[in-house]
Amino acid sequence: MASADSSLAARELGFLVRLAQAAASTQKPDELLALIIREATSAMGTDVCSLYLVVPPGREMLLTATNGLNENMVGKVRMRVGEGITGWVAETRQPAVAADVGRDPHWKWVPGLDEDRFHSMLSVPIESGPRLVGVLNAQAAERREFNAGDIDFLRAIAGQVAGILERSELQRRLEAQLAEIQLSHDIHERFTKLSLDGAGTRSILEAVGALAGGPAALYSVDGYRVRGMGESAEGLPARIHVPTPAIHGSAREVRITAGRPARPIDIVPVRAGADLLGLLGVGLDDRGADQPADAQGRLRALEHGSTVLALELSKERATAEVERRLRGDLVEEVLAGGLESDEAERIARQAERLGHRLPGRAWVVVLEPDDDDTEASLAAPGRQDRLDAALSGLIRSRMPGALTLVRSASAVFLIPDDVAPDLAAAEKLATSILAGAAPVMKPGTASVGVGNLANSVSELARSHVEARQALRLTRRAGGRGRVASYRSLGAFRLLLEVQSPDALRRFVEELLGPLLQYAQSRDTPLLETLEALSAARWVRRAAARQLGIHINSMSYRVERIQALTGVSLDDPETRVAISIALRARAMLGM
Repeated sequence: MASADSSLAARELGFLVRLAQAAASTQKPDELLALIIREATSAMGTDVCSLYLVVPPGREMLLTATNGLNENMVGKVRMRVGEGITGWVAETRQPAVAADVGRDPHWKWVPGLDEDRFHSMLSVPIESGPRLVGVLNAQAAERREFNAGDIDFLRAIAGQVAGILERSELQRRLEAQLAEIQLSHDIHERFTKLSLDGAGTRSILEAVGALAGGPAALYSVDGYRVRGMGESAEGLPARIHVPTPAIHGSAREVRITAGRPARPIDIVPVRAGADLLGLLGVGLDDRGADQPADAQGRLRALEHGSTVLALELSKERATAEVERRLRGDLVEEVLAGGLESDEAERIARQAERLGHRLPGRAWVVVLEPDDDDTEASLAAPGRQDRLDAALSGLIRSRMPGALTLVRSASAVFLIPDDVAPDLAAAEKLATSILAGAAPVMKPGTASVGVGNLANSVSELARSHVEARQALRLTRRAGGRGRVASYRSLGAFRLLLEVQSPDALRRFVEELLGPLLQYAQSRDTPLLETLEALSAARWVRRAAARQLGIHINSMSYRVERIQALTGVSLDDPETRVAISIALRARAMLGM
């Protein structure tokens, strides 16, 4: 008897050694599970063995391997802990023996597994310390009484299986971690090389898109796609709306749906320390890039891409800031006026060293907000950068050689005469400037003033003053969102040469004083009537149509005006004087 027990122990030990040796030489998980089931079936002398493994969160088990049941059900059949004989073993952590499964109170028949042809079953838990790994089942087609030796042998197999599976899982995790580290290293190395080679932001975006599996674009902090940084990115919208907490909080990535047609886009903040520089947007291609095989690569591409973009944008911003400051200092010095010829020559040489040509003959064009609210809104983060980017792009495409100066509340352009040979061309470019700035100014508006042509560097200051004066006079007259040239002011620009506002005020009061007093105590709009007559070139019927009144009413108002002022509106000199007084009143805000 002792010899038989010794022989059985030797057989079991030999089997476990062979199983361990075979498992050590098998690397693929599927092959390892098939090996375990095959060896266990042979060792137990049964017809089939099946392996159920616990799946998160730990209340279910999945049929993972079998060599006699319907193999099409592998990976599909789930058994809850406590359900059927297998579930009961998992719940109690005790072996179960059923000589006739059909009579066992815990038995549960699973359609499609072909279990109805098996009569006897032995089940044991697979444990790793306190943790349940799964359940190992051995089934026989003929009735069989499994004894204590069979139970101990299958439990020994289960113990070996637990160790093999633990080592396999540990190896899988290590390989996954190594693969992730290698992937992260490769992606980082590729981005770093692009940055060191000076490839620029656009090349980095192309690399992000290729690695992440979708088109990539760079957006400003307030959601506008940066010019030249993703126009060809198919399906990505020109503007995105990202929840504020998502980009200003600690989130590294947020997914939104945008574009036409709508598509998912991953948005990653591009930060340099606490400074938010922009937003990296990457769409999903037809493959989805959400499948497990692609998810890690996409995530690493987004993370490393945003980091390298931050470095590149910081570098570009620092370079642009220095260049902008130097360029701005030159333009400010020119616009300050009072330059001698040698000083003008010195500034021209400095501009050439910065890659700019200081034009000898040029138009000075000035862009200014129309109201205080619009001016204040330009102080918001990113607004001036957007304005500078929009205007710089316009300069490159429409006005090569022009110099731009973006101030806190305005922008100044020096446009060479070879780009704009006459006033009409300069006004056309001014209209383009206004259109380019309009989206940045919304919901406010801005206007553009054009000075007369400066024939030398020293005259640029004079043209700058003229452009601003045209803006001031137009704005006082109620104009908004328009282009005004100094020359278009005609004779009224002489008013701007009057240095004393008091002298202008006295002139207005001499001609219009009685009408100003009358307007405070009467309902008849005599001043408005006078303005309509001046605008209609003193044709009474045209002015009446403009005011929507009868010609007889117009005649009555004219008589009343003449009676109050003591002048004749038929006198040509009087008409000129009144027109000048009306424009001066608008300038003075009287």
